[in-house]
Amino acid sequence: MKTTRLLLLFSSLILLFNAGCTYAMRYDGTYSGKVVDADTREPLEGVVVLGTWHTVIPTVAGGVSHYYDARETMTDKNGEFSIPGMGLRIMSNLEPMHFMVFKAGYEYIGPALWVSLKVDMPFSKKIKWEGDKPVIPLKKLTMEERKKSGTFPPYPSTEAPKEKIKLMMEEIYKERKERGLD
Repeated sequence: MKTTRLLLLFSSLILLFNAGCTYAMRYDGTYSGKVVDADTREPLEGVVVLGTWHTVIPTVAGGVSHYYDARETMTDKNGEFSIPGMGLRIMSNLEPMHFMVFKAGYEYIGPALWVSLKVDMPFSKKIKWEGDKPVIPLKKLTMEERKKSGTFPPYPSTEAPKEKIKLMMEEIYKERKERGLD
C-alpha cells in the first residue's frame, strides 16, 4: 500500500514538472502528401521533402529546442511522398515533425510544423486536403524572382548531419548553380 502511494506520488510529480513539455503518449505516424504545380495543378516529381524532429527541454525562460533526427524523401511521378514518423512515444518531449518542401526553380515551403498545415493562415488557405493527406502547391518562379530573394534557397537545420539531409543539400546546390551562385 505504501509502495503504491509512493509510486503514485512520484508519477504525479513527473507529470506535473513536465506539463506542457512532455506528451504522456503520442503516436508519431507516417507523414504523407502530394506536391503539385500551383498553376497547372500537375504533380511535381523530384521535389525534396525533409522532416526534422526536435526535443524541447524545459527551462525557466521557456522551452529550448534541440535537434533529434531528420528524414527526407523525394516525390514520385505522381507528386506523392511519405516520411515515416518516430512511432509510439510515451512520456516524450519530442515535438511533431517540422518540414521543408523544395525543388529548384520553385518557391519553397517551411521550415514549419507539420500540424500547422491545417491551422496556420498562410497554409490553410493554400493547401487542399485529400482525406488526411495535404496537396501542397508550389509556384514556379522566374529567374528574376529567384534572384530577388535574399533568403532563397532555404537551408535546413545546421544541427542535422549532412548524411541526413543529402537530398535537400543537392537540390539547394542545384538551385544555387542555376542562379550562378557557385
